[in-house]
Amino acid sequence: MADEGKCGHELCNCSVSGETEFCSDHCKEATDQEIVEISCDCGHPGCRGSVA
Repeated sequence: MADEGKCGHELCNCSVSGETEFCSDHCKEATDQEIVEISCDCGHPGCRGSVA
């Protein structure tokens, strides 16, 4: 289970509200489909996978 307030996708460091487990459809689909990623590709600013 994901940390409280953190996206449920293991490689994502985005915050989420208590109403949802994932910050984006990308993260939900990556987790549901067990997609292997080197870094998160949700595209949110500040996420460790985003490109500045």
